[in-house]
Amino acid sequence: MDEQACGQAWSLTGTTGTMAAALAANSIVFAMKASATDATRPNFPPRGPLEIEGLYLCFTAIVAATTPIAAGRKLQIFRGTNDAAGKTALTGGTDLSTSPRPKRNADQGSDSGIADARIATTAGLTAGAFTRDTAALATFDLTGLGAAGSRAEFTLYELVNGGPLYLDQGEILVISNPAQIDAVLTWQLTVNVDYRRRDTL
Repeated sequence: MDEQACGQAWSLTGTTGTMAAALAANSIVFAMKASATDATRPNFPPRGPLEIEGLYLCFTAIVAATTPIAAGRKLQIFRGTNDAAGKTALTGGTDLSTSPRPKRNADQGSDSGIADARIATTAGLTAGAFTRDTAALATFDLTGLGAAGSRAEFTLYELVNGGPLYLDQGEILVISNPAQIDAVLTWQLTVNVDYRRRDTL
């Protein structure tokens, strides 16, 4: 199967800064948004979906929480929609660049399929008119990770049993906290994403 048919492979990676203590509930700490089809270019084919092949998270506690073990401390992965045209910009944090796999894709002027990808520095990102799905795709349990130096790794395949996860045009994938993080706990999160821009499905 040729590369055009199977889709071109890309990666992106980033690490938050030291997240401020008492991070407010539903703060977005990572977001990646699939490009929307450009209606001003009618002669171009519609963009294919993005297939996320791997998602790796690593959480590290930096300053210990007052209560090392706290029920309800967690991060969750959500998918949702941005504005109707998929063009509302993400703001805040650090802009993440995509990297083609294999490198030769870079010489072909390939479109990575990502309109924007960001990771938080010390506070949550702003995702414009983002509408989050009601149900989370996955939950990262931090209950027992309140001691300084506590560390845990999490992967997409352990979460959804290897099933495919697609982002359609203009959809957005975010990581956020459903409840406020402890008042003293500071932490960082590393995110690695491997995905493929599907030209056909």
